[in-house]
Amino acid sequence: MPVNIIDLQVHSNASDGKHTPREVVAMAKENGVQIISLTDHDTVAGLPEALSAGKELGIKVIPGIEISAEEHGVHILGYGIDYKNLELLAALEEAKQSRLEGARKMVENLKRAGFVVEWEDVLKEAGAAAVVVRPHIARAVLNRPENKEKLSGIVSAGDFIGAYLTDASPNYVKRSHIGAEAAIKLIKGAGGVAVWSHPPLPDFHPVRSQIPQVSAVLPTAEQTSNGVQEGEGRHEELEKFLRQLADWGLEGIEILNSAHAEDDAEFLVGLAVKYKLLQTAGSDFHEKGESSSSKGKRHYSTTVGDYETYGFSTGGIVLNLEKAIARRK
Repeated sequence: MPVNIIDLQVHSNASDGKHTPREVVAMAKENGVQIISLTDHDTVAGLPEALSAGKELGIKVIPGIEISAEEHGVHILGYGIDYKNLELLAALEEAKQSRLEGARKMVENLKRAGFVVEWEDVLKEAGAAAVVVRPHIARAVLNRPENKEKLSGIVSAGDFIGAYLTDASPNYVKRSHIGAEAAIKLIKGAGGVAVWSHPPLPDFHPVRSQIPQVSAVLPTAEQTSNGVQEGEGRHEELEKFLRQLADWGLEGIEILNSAHAEDDAEFLVGLAVKYKLLQTAGSDFHEKGESSSSKGKRHYSTTVGDYETYGFSTGGIVLNLEKAIARRK
């Protein structure tokens, strides 16, 4: 299990993680991770506790968020935000209500599909979470013994979501999202830096034979793209959308993530260099000890700092990010 000294995408039970913000920070301390960003989905509720724990335990915590956007199901990370910004808080409250409405409808759909689950079960799973998300629903179903036979072969929330709650599933209810342009504007308005989270997913799955090769040393955002080839096929669509996001004010892309294969990382490094964008790295951690799931289609990090680097250096990532945050301030 690789553990890195920075992790700029971790989640707590303020959204769909299983651990409190303080527990996440303590996990970072235990693992030797020196810098993290708490980036809960569509909420900043866990940041005060995480920042306080960081000061206590000697872990640098960068205030963050991960906003679900409308186009292509993308997520936009915001780093160095003022989590008390009123415009940001108002938009997050509206998104929260939309999530609740959609989650209730998904529970009813699952009941019609033959599962035993009640809304109260979901709320129990969500606990102190500021938002209700699909993993809460999945865990609520998994924890009802009446569903054991129907759940044969499904052992984790990730497995259940992959089988019954993907965007394409009839059980899923599409909710209204903030547009990507608006999400970037909200982040920048709150003094933050906007970064595209795990870019190849969900709509832009790479074509492995078409990925440009780059140096095994992670370049800085200031370096130019000598010799970097342009992507083909679906990579062309990803690159086109990246240019649109950049026009809207996006400043970086997440290069290293537990969901990224080596060729994903190589392709994304090439794009970051080509467009002179910041590069970030994060585990997308949610739950300690959760193994790879969804039948091998995606790796889920098992602890804070758990993501592959494939030989790329993460040195300079935080320095470049902090410079961008300082410019925004």
